[in-house]
Amino acid sequence: MVERRWLSTLAKGDPNALGAIYELYGERIFRYAFRMLGNRADAEDATAETFLRVMRRSGELRADAAFRTWLFRITRNLCIDRMRQQKLMDLPPDAPYTGSEERSTLRVTVQQALSELPAEYVEPLVLCDLEEMSTQEAADILKISLPALKSRLYRARRALRDKLGSIVEKRYE
Repeated sequence: MVERRWLSTLAKGDPNALGAIYELYGERIFRYAFRMLGNRADAEDATAETFLRVMRRSGELRADAAFRTWLFRITRNLCIDRMRQQKLMDLPPDAPYTGSEERSTLRVTVQQALSELPAEYVEPLVLCDLEEMSTQEAADILKISLPALKSRLYRARRALRDKLGSIVEKRYE
């Protein structure tokens, strides 16, 4: 309901509405970009570019359920473009991780395992398991069928489990 109101306001040309839409989605878009790119600076750039594109296309916006899918698709495409430009899946040594040392180690381990998976596996994992989207919405964002998404998700979870097992074994040998 709130989203529809702000989208309608933005479509009418009110630039203040973009800030409200950013408040609704900015953190989730950043998290998604960070998980895809593994780099804070690049994730911030992708997030900013996503909302710039929303502002540029504000006259075309429709206040419907497809907005969130469209927003994540923009971010996904920006991340793919950035990954094509250079290999960005390496975890930066200065990435800020909060929490206990054990929790930080776990985050680094998971990020490392994700970075070793093919992009076709990472995207479904990030959308469904980390961003908690429905499988249908993730399939729409990735422009694949629901059965294809479920198959990739199954293979991705299995591959991640295998990677995490080998990383944990190496760390504690």
